[in-house]
Amino acid sequence: MLGLLDGKKILVTGAGRGIGFAIALAASKAGARVAINDLTVEMADKAVVSITKSGGEACAAPGDVSVRGGASEIVNRAADVLGGLDGLVNNAGIVRFGTVATTTDEDWDATLTVNFSAVFQMCRAARAHLTESRGSIVNIASIAADHPSVTVGSYSSAKAAVLSLTRQIAVDWGPLGIRSNAISPGLISGTTMTSLADDHAGVASRREEIVPLRRTGRPSDIGDVAVFLLSDLSTYVTGQQLMVDGGLSASLLEFVPRTIEQDQHRTTS
Repeated sequence: MLGLLDGKKILVTGAGRGIGFAIALAASKAGARVAINDLTVEMADKAVVSITKSGGEACAAPGDVSVRGGASEIVNRAADVLGGLDGLVNNAGIVRFGTVATTTDEDWDATLTVNFSAVFQMCRAARAHLTESRGSIVNIASIAADHPSVTVGSYSSAKAAVLSLTRQIAVDWGPLGIRSNAISPGLISGTTMTSLADDHAGVASRREEIVPLRRTGRPSDIGDVAVFLLSDLSTYVTGQQLMVDGGLSASLLEFVPRTIEQDQHRTTS
């Protein structure tokens, strides 16, 4: 990965921890100068210190992506310090648990605002900078966008909307030289979505057993793919969704009950 992003200027939202921080760290190790956005100044500054200690170059661009005018302030701050933008990674997100029937109006609005509307606002705010650099947008979606979970009805819906927006931007802004792609993480340890399971060894073990690669993902797995999409190795890739899930989304039929005869054939084949 060394040198893939030399000279690139990248803004990552929600980068104070988890997947966002892993993406910022991977980008910095690949040679990029990164702007760290987080809701709090403390988390953004902490991430900057960590990346700097690892030999990277980073600056803080704290702010709330969900408030009116927040996206423009974050983008302007990052672009001013970095001297422009070559890439934008929309990672900031929240989770509100509940089915479609039980999700409150407040939780629905908050989830759609942070996970979807803020992505639109950030992209639009960065459009001029990315046009100048013929840059790349990477939106973090989720396996839940294609395979909904009843426990997070608003989250699944918001991430599905992110996929549609990603493709729309690819079509609308392709003539400007802007690429737009999405990453859909699967079961990634150390995130809000998996925090409860991570704390229960039995649950964590069963999750590993159902993934074809027999492990849950790490935030760094997402970071490496993001570097590819931000780099010149992907200059003809746009409007795409990359599933980074260890094969989980491809293994749906493995969970369909089988007869004893089918199991025996599977064992001997």
